[in-house]
This record gives sequence, structure tokens and C-alpha cells, in this order.
Amino acid sequence: MIRFLMNRRVAISMVYAGVVLLGVISYQNLSIEGQPDTELPQLVVTASWPDTSPEVVQIFLTSPIEEEAAQVDGVEEIVSSSTRRQGASVVIKFNRDTDMDFARLELNERLSRLREDLPPGAGQPTISDVDSGPVSTTRFMSFTVSGPYDLQRLTEIIDDHIRNELASLDGIAEVNVLGEREKQLRLELNREKMDLYGLVPAQVLARVQALTVTYDTSRTNFQNQEYTLNVANSIDSIESVQDLVLKQVGDQQVRVKDVARASLGYAKVRSYSRINGNATLRVDLEKEVGSNVISTSESARAAVAASISDMPEIRVDWLEDEGEFMKEQLTSVYKRALWCVVLIVVLLLFFLRSATAAAVITLNILFSVLITVNFMYYFDMTFNIMTLSGLAIGFGMFVDNAIVVLENIFRHRESGQSRFEAAIMGAQEVVWPIIAATLTTVAAFGCMLWLEDRLAVTYLPLAIAVIFSLSASLLVSFTFTPLLSLLIRGSALRGRESNAFQKTTGNLLNAFTDAYRQAVMWSLHHKLLVVVVACTFGVMAWYVYKNEIDDGGFSFWGSRNDQLVVFVRMPEGAELETTDEVIRQFENPLLENRASSQPFFRDVETTVTQNIGRLTVSFTKEQRETALPLVLKSQLIGIAQRLAGIGVGVLGITNDDNYFAGSTGFESYNSSIRLLGYNYKDLMDFGEDILQRVKRDRRVKTTKIETTASRWGSQDQTETVMLIDRDRLKNEDVDMQYLLQFIARNLQVESLTRTKFKGEEMLLEVKFDDADDVDIKALEALVISTEAGKRIRLADLIHLETRTVSGGIDRKDQQYSVTVRWDYRASARKARNYNEAVYESLELPPGFSKEMEYEQDLTGDEKRNMWTVFLFAGLVVLMIMAALYESLIDPLVIILTIPLSLVGVVWIYWFTGQSLDSTGRVGLIILAGIVVNNSILLVSHINDEVRLAQQNNSSIYAAIANASRDRLRPILLTAITTIVGLLPLLSEFVNWMMRLDVVQMAFNLLGISVELGNLENQGLQATLATFASLSRSTVGGMLSATLSTLLVIPVIYAAFFRAKQWLHHRIEEMFASVDDFDREMVPSQSVVHSE
Repeated sequence: MIRFLMNRRVAISMVYAGVVLLGVISYQNLSIEGQPDTELPQLVVTASWPDTSPEVVQIFLTSPIEEEAAQVDGVEEIVSSSTRRQGASVVIKFNRDTDMDFARLELNERLSRLREDLPPGAGQPTISDVDSGPVSTTRFMSFTVSGPYDLQRLTEIIDDHIRNELASLDGIAEVNVLGEREKQLRLELNREKMDLYGLVPAQVLARVQALTVTYDTSRTNFQNQEYTLNVANSIDSIESVQDLVLKQVGDQQVRVKDVARASLGYAKVRSYSRINGNATLRVDLEKEVGSNVISTSESARAAVAASISDMPEIRVDWLEDEGEFMKEQLTSVYKRALWCVVLIVVLLLFFLRSATAAAVITLNILFSVLITVNFMYYFDMTFNIMTLSGLAIGFGMFVDNAIVVLENIFRHRESGQSRFEAAIMGAQEVVWPIIAATLTTVAAFGCMLWLEDRLAVTYLPLAIAVIFSLSASLLVSFTFTPLLSLLIRGSALRGRESNAFQKTTGNLLNAFTDAYRQAVMWSLHHKLLVVVVACTFGVMAWYVYKNEIDDGGFSFWGSRNDQLVVFVRMPEGAELETTDEVIRQFENPLLENRASSQPFFRDVETTVTQNIGRLTVSFTKEQRETALPLVLKSQLIGIAQRLAGIGVGVLGITNDDNYFAGSTGFESYNSSIRLLGYNYKDLMDFGEDILQRVKRDRRVKTTKIETTASRWGSQDQTETVMLIDRDRLKNEDVDMQYLLQFIARNLQVESLTRTKFKGEEMLLEVKFDDADDVDIKALEALVISTEAGKRIRLADLIHLETRTVSGGIDRKDQQYSVTVRWDYRASARKARNYNEAVYESLELPPGFSKEMEYEQDLTGDEKRNMWTVFLFAGLVVLMIMAALYESLIDPLVIILTIPLSLVGVVWIYWFTGQSLDSTGRVGLIILAGIVVNNSILLVSHINDEVRLAQQNNSSIYAAIANASRDRLRPILLTAITTIVGLLPLLSEFVNWMMRLDVVQMAFNLLGISVELGNLENQGLQATLATFASLSRSTVGGMLSATLSTLLVIPVIYAAFFRAKQWLHHRIEEMFASVDDFDREMVPSQSVVHSE
């Protein structure tokens, strides 16, 4: 096959020219996203019910929605939250193969049947793709709009020119505007006139809403065609509202204008947004999952620019743009990839002593990457952190196959063969070793298919990317590398034609090779010592791992620590102005500082909602490198310490001095257990029992029972309950329904919904004209008249009671969910062990269940899953080698490289002080496939040399040492290229190298500015952290595996050699006895036949 390809050089060249063309096109069409999508497809149903207790919302609003959603096909999980402010929020997660368009249609049909049965005052359920909250998790762009206008005019500009343009773009899921003032149709009711005519606000609201209802009629025929007629109503003027008839009293028609005043205006501001003290409108954009971050960002920026192109007075300031951050992220990856290639080329020049040979292997990298990009495009994969990681760690492995092929071609040329024959023979000889080495690596990555849940979703793209790249490398090595080797002329290979550099490097390599052969011979004569030393290092590594290495978490995304954040949470019911006054106590000193000649910070951004205020302080790069942020944080903490009765937090820059007081929803707890069950009261009792137990431990400081994860309801609230004395009602002969209508008529002060006025959607507010002056305590002083004419004070029939209630209620799969949290003051490992001990000892009755609350930590099942996959990968590698070698001894010798490589992994994590997180554990699975490659090459060649030594009756030890010497150069070259190719991805190495005086001097001379990483770019920090974790495991393992391959494997081979011979003799004797038995049976059968 190789000879056939070598004779079709033009055809092969055209094929690879096509690969380049298709690779460029595929790259331009690949979707780019920041992180792999670890979440299931979902739909979110929300329905508001203002000022209603969570218990009532859950029973009458959330539960009916859950019941309908549970009947939709493909539902995997239902999680709901019921809070006073947010109402009902139901997140329905589906299987990954669910047709989401059909699921949305089915869910909408089921909810449409439910809408008529919802309680009065509850908003209609709406379906969306994102779960919005006080802190959006899907926001990827944010900008402010300002100009020489008031907020009303700015709101109109956004609504008329910007909002719809952005909402229509592909990839934009939601457009949220903070600080806007919406248009509003207001009806102010006169309480006395309403009482005179016996009307309640709900009647007025229903009549006004009826003006905008669309009625469907039955089908009708006209001129032989069937039509469906819709009767559409709309509010076309204020007069049409005022003339609306509410009631007929005798001959008199009671109209809206008789009991209320209708007007157009603007709703009360429900949020404030400021930058550096200037009022602005902030627009947050939420991205659809799976959409291209960069193209969506570019489209949004272009749409905003086009929308205000004819309004030069309007100013747009972009606060956040993940698309720009993603561009920076890709640029960083490309730069590091270029450094990988540069370092690999330098090594190739040193070892191969040929610029042409280095160019050939560099072309191998290029073509392998392009073929991989083609595979990714055709299999509908995306560029994200994991696939980029797969390509990045593959750079060092791309060259391995090409180096082995090229080195063997060199060896044949040096023996005197022509370039053409050397290319064919050199490639053919290493076909099986290279296929074996590549197959073991591919098999190890293929074992990642057995990862489960979020591990599978997160890391399978990495495995697939590496499998694609290694397959491409194998293809290029046998189809294009032999062809390119013809370009390498003999002067690079023969010492007599070498230049001074080649002679020097050649002498150094020869001296090193001879020294290595002597070291192998010494090891072979001291096998026991070598084995004892290796075992000692293994035991030490196990001890260090169990006692010093921290088990890291799952999450690999970055977290911003370049800003200061002040978070204020007021008690429920606090007015917007009150919250704003509190947050201004932090903002005003900052604005005074900013007006000075030397400000401590760059910008301060303030956002205020009804009872939540957030202030964010950002810094320039120069300011971050000083003590100014810490000084400013200390000042802000001083202001926070003067406040009482509210939740306040000051955090950022550093994590060890964050300040929290009261309930903010941002408190940090390192331990938690979730309880699930159908009885809410019993669930709370179980939670209290757990808290009482953990509080006995001196290390447990703060505790909390969390009934909802929503920050809207994370704080316990108070509510006023009206208790009716039913016995007194009976004695006074007061009808319950009559009493409730009287109370509703006097208590209901405001109803807020939406309507359409002249085709424009706006708020509709119906309220009493004295709504702002109503005191609930004054309700008890009202007098109600009975049918008998008796007047009774309401205080004699009712009693008002204030009590504390939970801020919200969470449910999972229609079971109540309560989370018990506590902070265990110890190392992360000890805190996790204590958490697991409490979890294991917890016994619950039937009908209740428990879950470990793992968001950023690996669960016990996930750890076991990853170790199982690692061991399974080693077993698969062993089975593949046994099949290829037709032997069990050689694969056992080779497989010992895997446990020996773990010594280096433990050492590098101990040396760097890093934790072994989920990405680092994936690096162990990678190791299982790649560390055996060099051992395969070494053992294969030792077998050939030992076989010749046995035929010539020469020394076995000498044959092993000679074979090890022959494979020293390719082993070192493949190992060092893999390690060096990963070093630019290792943060510790990059930081160390960039701080070297020589490197800094070189960059200064060249005028190059080096930025180690933008702290504001969370995606970039996440990518660098992911690269570092993978590289750390791989580099440490490869260092240990290379030393083991070169020094320990020859010793293990020699130790197993006698056992291997004995086993082969036993097998030969067994088959020989079978042959003798067959020969004895053949004559007897012929005799029987002759008879």
C-alpha cells in the first residue's frame, strides 16, 4: 500500500491540497461557544402572583403547572420554585434527543387548558428558554444607553429602535432592560363611589380587559371558500375606557368615568441603573444555548449601531461582551499553540539536525489539525473549551507517529539505501508498532464513553477531538510523511557531510547514548535494587496522594476576582427608594474618590431593584497591581459594619477577607445535604435535626436551612394573616361570603396586569385613589352592617397576626426540597469527609430521600466512575497489546508503565500545590493511553534484538541494552515533544518563564508586550485553568513514564524473560503433545475404515 502511494505522488499532493481547502472552509463554519453545554435542553414556565405567600403560590399555581408539564413527552426532570416576588417558576428539563419545538407546542397546548382555571390575580403562564433571576447565568452581553433625554424618552428609544432589532436576531434568547419606565394605562378608583354602587376593583379590571380579548368564531363559507373569522377588540382611546359600562342600576348605566379617573402615563420606576452616578438604562442580552458566541455578539453590536445610526446624541457603552472575550480566548489559544509548535520545531532541529526534517514534521501537525477540523465540522461539533483542549494537548502527540516513521527512514538511509526505497521500507517496518501505539491511545480515549451524566457531557467532546486528531495523525504519517521525506537530502543524515552544528549535536547525542547504554547494563545487573527503588517511589506517591493532595471539584469555569462587589438585601416589602438610599451610602464616597486627581478605581456600576442593591467597582490593570483595591475594600467593609437589620456583603479581589452580615443569598457554605419528600413539615423537622447534630462539632460555625435556591426567596419573610372568628360570625349571623367581599372591597388597593392601547402593549393599573395611604391595621376599625341592620366593628370578627414564613418553596420532580447548609472550618478535604460522614449516617423513613449537594465538587459516584474508566482504559490497552503481540508477558511488562507514571502525577500536584480536579483526573485517563506508546516501541525492538542474540548465542543483557540504545532517540524525541508541547499550556511554567530576566530582556528588545491573562475574561481564565489541569497530569505522568520506560522497563523485561521462555516452552510442549496424539489417531482410523 505504501509503495502504491509513493508511486502516486501527484494524486496524494492533490488530496492534501483539498484537505487544506476543506479545512479552511470547515473552520469558518464551525460554531464557537465558550463552554460545553452540560445542561439538558429545557423550557421554563413562569407565572406571577404578586404579594402572595409561597405556600399559596405552590398549591394553587405551581403544582397545577407541574402536573401538566409532567405529561409532556421526553421530560427528564422538573424543578420548581415558588416565591412571593417571582411567583411560580417551573424548569422542565428534557432528554437530549427531544424535539424541543414539538415539546414547546405540546406544553403550550396543555397550559392553554389550564389558564382558565388559574386563581384570580395570578398571571398567565409564559414559556421561555432561559431561567431569569436577580443574577442571570446566561447573560453574555450588557450595555447602557444614555443621552440628553429623560428616562421616559430613553425607554421609548429602546422600545422603538433597539429592543425588537435585538430580539429578532438568531442566538438572542431574551432582551432585558433595567431602569426603564414603561407606559401605563391607569385607573384610579374612588372608594366611596365604588361602595355606593357595590362594585369591586376586580369587576372594573375584568371589563377593561374584555376590550382587548380576541374571540374566535366558527368557520363560515363565502364564495365557495371556507373562512375563520376573528372578532378583535382593542382600546383605541381614553374615552372608550371612560364610557365603558360597568353596571346597570335601574335606568342608570354606571360607567367607568362615574367611579374612576382614566389616564395615560408612566409606571413607577421598579429599578435604577447608574454608571459613575449617572442614570442610565442597562440592556442585558441572554444567549440561546449552542449559538455561536462570536457571530451572535457581532450581530448584536451591528444591530445596535444600525438602530441608533441616525441619532448621534445617543451614547452606547458596552459593559460586558462574551463574544469579545471569546475572541481573546481564541487568540490566547492560538498563541500558545504557536509556542507549542515553535518549541517542538526547536527540539526537532536539535535531535534530527535537519531543518527540512523539522519542516516535514511541522507539516504533519498542520495537516493533522486540518483533517481534525474537517471531522469536527462533518460530525457537527463545536469549538469550546474542551475541544480546544483536545487539539492543544494533541500537538505534542501529532508528531509522535511522524517522528517514528521519519527516524526509521533515516536509519535505512544511513545504511546506504536510496531515498525512495528507504521511505518505503522505513514506513513499512513500523506499521504495526505505530498502529498498536495509536490504537491503545484511541482505545483509552474511547473508554471515556463510559463516563456518566455531566462528566460525559463535559469531557466526551475532548475525547472525540483527540480521537479525530490521532486518527488524522496516523493517516498522515503513512500517506504523506514518506512522500515528504524525499525532500530531505543526504547531507542532513551522513556525518561526513555534516556542518559544525550537526557535528556538535551529533557528538553530544552519541556520548549521551553511550552513557545511557552503560546505565541500562548496570541496571540489568542490579535488578532487585531498581525494582525496590521503583516500588518505594510508588508507596511514597500513594502516601502523598492520600494525605497531601486535595480532591478538587468539578467546575472548571473561571471566576472573576478583579472587581469589588457590594450586595445589599433589604427586608421584604422595602421600597425602592429605601434600598437606593442604603446603596448610595457606598456609592457616594466612591464618587467623591473618582472626582479626585488620583482615583482608586475605573468605574462604579450600580443596580437597584425593590429590595436588592448591587454595586460593582472595576479597576484598570495598573490599579489592580497596587494595594488600592484592598484599601478600597477595607473602606467599604467599614461602611457595611455600620449598617444593621439588613443583609450586606462586600466581596472580591481576595476571598479570605470577604464580609457578610445578615442574609444576602451570597453566603458561602462548604457543606450541604439536600432532603426530598412529599411532606413539607416533616422535611423541615429532619433538616432541624441535622443542624442540631452538626452544631455539636466545634468546627461548624454558621448553619442554614434553605427552602429555595432562588435569591428572590432565599430570605425568610413576614406576612400578616387574617384569622376569622367563625363562632362569632355564627352568633352575629354574618354570612362568610358577605364578609369576604366586604374585606376584599376595602383591602384590595391595586391590580397590575398588561393590556394593549392603540396596538401598543403597556401596563394596566387599577387601584383606589387612596391606595398609598391604606394601613392594614386600620382595617380592624372598619364597621360592617349585617342584614338585620346591626353595625359591628371588624375587629370583633377578625384578628390580624404577623408571623415568619419561608422565603420560597422548591420542589424537584414534584417532591419538596430542603437544603441543609453549614460551614466547616477546616481544609476542603476534611470538610468534604465530614459532609460525607453526616450524609452516610443519615437515616430517613420511606418516602424521603437524600442527595449530596454537589455543584462544584465531584460526587462519590463521579469519583468512582472516573477511577473505573481509568482502570477500564488500562485493561483495554492490555487486551489490545495482548492481541497484537500474541503474548501475555510483553503486554504485562508494558502496562507497568501506567502505575509508574502515576508517581510523576502525584509529584507534580504536590510540588505545585494544586488540587486534582475533574479535568486533572481526565488527564489520568489520557495517560493510560499515551504512556505505553514508547514502551511498545521499546519492547518490540528488544524482542527483535533478543531473538537475534539467541540465534547467535550472544548475551541477552547486551541485546537488551543495544535495543534500548537504538530506541533512545525516538523515545526521547516523542516524549520531550509531547511534554514540551504541553508546557505552554501549563500556567506554572508560563508564569515562571515570563518572569525570567533573559526572556523579559528578549521581549523588550523585540518590543513585544506580554499579557499573562485578562482577569476580566472569565472564559479565558477558565480555558487556561482547564489547559493547566490537563497539562499538569500529562506532563507529570510523561516525565515519570519516560524515565520508567528507559530504566525500569528493560529491567522488568529481563526479569520476565525467563518466565516468558518457560511459558513459551510449556505452550509448545502442549501443542506438540496434541500433534502426537493426532498422529497416533490417524492410523487407527484408517484401519477401522479398511475393515
